[in-house]
Amino acid sequence: MKSLTDVIIFTLCVAFFIIGVHQTMVHGIAFSYFIFMISLSLLFLFQYRKAAVKEKEAKAKAQEQKTKSKRKR
Repeated sequence: MKSLTDVIIFTLCVAFFIIGVHQTMVHGIAFSYFIFMISLSLLFLFQYRKAAVKEKEAKAKAQEQKTKSKRKR
């Protein structure tokens, strides 16, 4: 399940991207470059948090299987 923080980060990523596209059409890419970089940074943060959660779940699952195999002995 996604946390509220992840949803907010992804929503901000999309919002900054849309703002960047608008600013590119109005003022040009040089003016909106930093807006795209903010969007990209938020996307990287979102992906990092998502990977960290998957890794944590995988470790917990491996630990659970390890304890089950010890119980069977």
